[in-house]
Amino acid sequence: MRPIRAWDAGALHRLQCDPLVVESTMQGIPPTREMSDARLSIYLHEWETYGIGVWMIYEREDSGDLRFVGRSGVSRFGNDIQFGCALFGARSGQKIGPESLKPVLEFAFATQPVERLVALIRQTNTRSLRMTTVLGFSRLEPVVFNGTEYQFYEMRRPPQ
Repeated sequence: MRPIRAWDAGALHRLQCDPLVVESTMQGIPPTREMSDARLSIYLHEWETYGIGVWMIYEREDSGDLRFVGRSGVSRFGNDIQFGCALFGARSGQKIGPESLKPVLEFAFATQPVERLVALIRQTNTRSLRMTTVLGFSRLEPVVFNGTEYQFYEMRRPPQ
């Protein structure tokens, strides 16, 4: 894993156009390249401004080459920090998401003065709903954000 960079624009757009990602996180509407580039700008701004953000996830192949398989990270959400993960459909369900998020969540708590991390997940995104529970998030009441209903989760800062 490594922090996202400006030269990741093409890889990020391919990921965001993956059918599973579109269905799970984009409300069924594939993004244009301009939309993906705007999202990349937000991700880069998060790293520059807050020292947190999205990480590119790679898997080492038998040949030793690295293959891009998704993104995992956190972003500011009001006074909270929200986590998110997206994997190509072919890599989903192989525990890459939770494995990538554990160090991201630890990093967020170690570097950010917040009492909790949150997640907003569409009710139809069953993979992410399961993953959130596996990671130790607590389920709260559903919320409506930008006209879409989400299940709301939180993880409180671990005792020191």
